[in-house]
Amino acid sequence: MKKLSIMVSILFLAACSAKNLTDERAKPETSVVEVSGTAVHQQPEGEEEQEYIKILKDDAPKLWSDADVQLWKYVSDYSLSEEMGYKQEITSWRKLEGEFDKSLSMPNQTWENPGKLLLAFMTDMEVSNFLGQGIWEVNSRIEFLDGNNALGYIMSYGLYDDSAAGSDIKLKMKKENGFWYIESAEEREHCSRGIGEKSGFCI
Repeated sequence: MKKLSIMVSILFLAACSAKNLTDERAKPETSVVEVSGTAVHQQPEGEEEQEYIKILKDDAPKLWSDADVQLWKYVSDYSLSEEMGYKQEITSWRKLEGEFDKSLSMPNQTWENPGKLLLAFMTDMEVSNFLGQGIWEVNSRIEFLDGNNALGYIMSYGLYDDSAAGSDIKLKMKKENGFWYIESAEEREHCSRGIGEKSGFCI
């Protein structure tokens, strides 16, 4: 009985060793780059180094403080359009052409913060109606200028358009008697092929 127990133990240990050997062989060898003793990157040996999206360390904290920053620009590839002689440009801000509910721009007792007011504007203007069809994404952002003034940004990117890559709406919002309303609204476009000298719009 004692011999049988020893044989079972030996077989069990052999099976575990074989499994560990198989697992180790299945893992690709990796090279680890260390900075001050801390591993920061692993690259499987034999594979080409991949390119990554890079944001400078000094720039990253500034992204939060800049309400107008366009993060999608960090992941866009403009090399082909640049080779064709096109230049990416942004039109100047101009008064919003579309009309929105007048109650949004009147002091009242409805919107207790600019976020709710911005959402009400987006709903009224049906900003998200073409998501997944003519627009890839819509982002919103609030920048507080002080306790009673704020800017709201609505940024649409990935337009199904070969002229404009994206468009923005900027709302100037004001607080009065504890509630917010829209003081003014502007818009602009991000042009893939530059801006017309005479028109001021994307070409």
